[in-house]
Amino acid sequence: MAKFLISAFADEASESLEGQIAALKRNGLHCIEPRNINGGAVLKKTDEELKEIRRQLDEAGISVPSFGSPIGKYQITDDFEPHLADFRRALEVCKLLGTRRMRMFSFYVPQDKLAEHRDEVMRRLQIMLDEAKEAGILLCHENEGKIYGECPEGVEDLLKTLPDLRGIFDPANFVHSQHDAVKGLEVTLPSLEYMHVKDCLYEGSVIVPAGAGEGHVKEALQKIDAMFDGEIVLTVEPHLFTSESYKKFDGKELKHKFVFETSDEAFDYAVNALKGMLAEIGHPIVDGRG
Repeated sequence: MAKFLISAFADEASESLEGQIAALKRNGLHCIEPRNINGGAVLKKTDEELKEIRRQLDEAGISVPSFGSPIGKYQITDDFEPHLADFRRALEVCKLLGTRRMRMFSFYVPQDKLAEHRDEVMRRLQIMLDEAKEAGILLCHENEGKIYGECPEGVEDLLKTLPDLRGIFDPANFVHSQHDAVKGLEVTLPSLEYMHVKDCLYEGSVIVPAGAGEGHVKEALQKIDAMFDGEIVLTVEPHLFTSESYKKFDGKELKHKFVFETSDEAFDYAVNALKGMLAEIGHPIVDGRG
């Protein structure tokens, strides 16, 4: 039986660190995957700002299982050196936040030219993996639309070619890109480090709470539970509509019942959807208090 530890992208509840801490505490969570804090990307924060963020998180009893970096969200045709500089800074950010994991991606690549760019993708990732290993940081790849690891086949290629690369399973991202989330889990499991929890409908590629879509989230949790004995982080990433954001959605004609008045309401609903699913499969939640 796995030991599930719930974390969250709390920037979806509030821009401010104070608001993010409040959202986590309100939901009984003690972990965060920091991405944006106080209106700006965590990667761009100074050492002094990061130390203060760490101090406030420590004071609140909140730990950082992984840093939600944007590393790898760059065009494969862009110059690698500026990106490598950002990556090296991201390694420092991990250390300042007290985490040994970094979420990252596998470069934006035209999906009809994957073979053409494969060698360069692998070359760049191997350079980063070597430096991360020396720094004591695990690089964890998230499947995402329009990158090399968008589809299950791309994810499998990455994880088999690069043994030091760990996998983040995001069922909603597979569905959003019109791929099979069950196959995505199958190829990620041998290298699974943790999971992002959100769900999605194939029609309209609309994100919905866990269990309300076609990402087979409950089945994924059950399979992970059966395969792992250690701690597995489940990072809630709501991506749900508020009444304001829904007005701007291109698919206004799509009837969608998961629309919330505030980001706090959406965040709470997403967390509770996961908790409810874990209760359904009879699984205890690890506290994760720092």
